[in-house]
This record gives sequence, C-alpha cells and structure tokens, in this order.
Amino acid sequence: MKTIFRIIFIIVTLICYLSVFISPEKFWLAGFLSLSVPLLITLHFFFLIINIRRLRSGFFYHSAAIVIGFAFIKVTYSISKNDGEGDLKVLSYNVRVFNNYAHLSNEEYISSKKMIGWSVENDAQIKCFQEYYNNNNSDIFDVQNQLIQAGWDQTHFKIVFRDRAKAEFGIAIYSKLPVIKTGEVYSDSGKFFNSIFVDILRGDDTIRIYNTHLESMSIDVEDVVNTDRLAKSYKDTGYRLRNGFISRAQQMKGLLESIEDCPYKIILCGDLNELPYSYPYFSLRNRLNNAFEKAGNGFGFTYNGKLFFLRIDNQFFSKAIDIHNFMTHRNIDFSDHFPLTASYSW
Repeated sequence: MKTIFRIIFIIVTLICYLSVFISPEKFWLAGFLSLSVPLLITLHFFFLIINIRRLRSGFFYHSAAIVIGFAFIKVTYSISKNDGEGDLKVLSYNVRVFNNYAHLSNEEYISSKKMIGWSVENDAQIKCFQEYYNNNNSDIFDVQNQLIQAGWDQTHFKIVFRDRAKAEFGIAIYSKLPVIKTGEVYSDSGKFFNSIFVDILRGDDTIRIYNTHLESMSIDVEDVVNTDRLAKSYKDTGYRLRNGFISRAQQMKGLLESIEDCPYKIILCGDLNELPYSYPYFSLRNRLNNAFEKAGNGFGFTYNGKLFFLRIDNQFFSKAIDIHNFMTHRNIDFSDHFPLTASYSW
C-alpha cells in the first residue's frame, strides 16, 4: 500500500472514529460513518499482520490506528471474571409484546407462556421491560397481575398504546424495593421520548433506575440480508436509517438532560437500537460505565435474529456503583432479544 493511500486511509479512519461524538441531529452522515468503525478496525488488523514480518512503515501506521481506536475494541469484546453476587440484581428484557403476534406462529401461545413464566420467575429485584404488553382480561397475558402477585408490587408502567381489547403496550419497570418517585422523559414540546425512571430506596440510600427504548431502526431485516432486495430498496433503507439516527439522537439528548439533573446514582437499562459504535452509546459511555464492558464475556450479542451480530441492548451504571457479574441469557430465545442481568452493589 503506497504511503499516500495509507495516509488517506488513516485520515478516513480518524474521521469515522470522531463521528461517534457528533450528534446525527446536527450532522446525520455521522450515523453512517460510525457504522464503518468495526470494518475499518478489522482492515487495520489485516494490514498490520501483512506488514508485521518486515516491520515496514505500514506496521506503525496501522498500529497507531488500532491504538487510537482501542476504545472500540473494548466495546466489541470483553473478558471478565464474575465477582460473586451483589446486593441488587437488575433484569433488562425486550419482550416483543410477549410474542402476541399472529405471524410468529406461536401455536397456543407456548413461547408466550414460557417467556412470561421466565420473566416472572427470574429473581432480579428490579425488572425493566421494553416492548411490554399487558392484558388484564387474559389468563395468559395478565403479566402485571402475575408480577405483582410474585412480589414485584412496586411498578411504573407507561402505556403508549391501547388496542380495541383494552390491552396495553408500553415500557415498564417492576421493583421489589420501595419506589418513592416515578417519571418519564419528554421533549420540550411534550413528546414522550420512550424513557421512564423510578427512584428506589435501598436502606437509607436512593438510586434511580432508567428504562429506555430508543426509536426502532424501522428497517426490514430481509432488505439487508437479501442481496436482491437490498439492491431494490437501498434508497428506502438509507432514508429509514437516516431518520432513525436523527430520532435516536433527539431522544438521547432528552435522556442525557434527565441524567444530568439526577442527584442520585443511576442504573440505566434498555434497547438503544444502536451499535456500540454510535453517538447514543458513547454519549452514555462518557458518563456511565457499561455493564458488558466491565463484567461481560465474549462479544455479548443481544439480538436474536438473522443479524445475530448486533449488541443493541445494554445496562449502564454510575461510576460510584460496583458491578459483580453480567450475563446475556442466550439460552432464553423466546423473543428477538436476549435478556440481560447484572448484579450491583455500592
């Protein structure tokens, strides 16, 4: 690789690195540039190996690019040891409305029953659900009653939609610990940003739990994995991605303002619908620790679908909090997301 092309490659890499600090609300191309980060780091590793034997100048260029981008390697792969159990266990789970969809071929709601049963029986004191669904008129989907009867009687359920059967869709937090305050995150114009919180008491201390579900990517997975369909729909897919980047940046702005105003230690759960190489992820990472990075293992992929290599579900926590273990429950495959649990103390 000639020096001039190598320098251009380094400059492009640095621009893409910096894109994670630029809000797509102000410059929407930053969202697309950040998606290239894992590919660029992989290419630098490839060229590093090619040049390593003779220690050519390229070796130092690519080594520098990898060192500068080390934070992106940390968000990609983690090696940790579990440190026993903490005092507070937290569950985060995108339950996909407990599979209450006709097109899922969920015969006799078998997977729904299994998912609800696992969600109720899990021993986490705090449970955060995205794409939550509840129907008090159903013996299967009266999830709220089942959780309350099992001991999670401190709740905050933000209903964003009711269907004709009066079933409820939204985002929810359930707690076994006393809740002294609940709230939601809104824009200045009053638009709900799909984030809620509860302040809980543990002993004499108060801690805030956030649950967030940022704007969906709004793309058909088949349009991405199917080459023929991608060739026909790439413009529409691009527009959807751009609009998603902007919407999530706006939601993140409101969430960050709420976090900055919070006087307590924080644990934040949620489905960011963004990769770890993104403005929302690094905005949170700059203020909070990430549970996977601190106590996870492997790649930590959380999406259960054809794009299996996505890690879009997360738990973040204040630097004053200690994390003891973190787990992505990949054996719990009822939803299109795997549940996450982490154990904390402070």
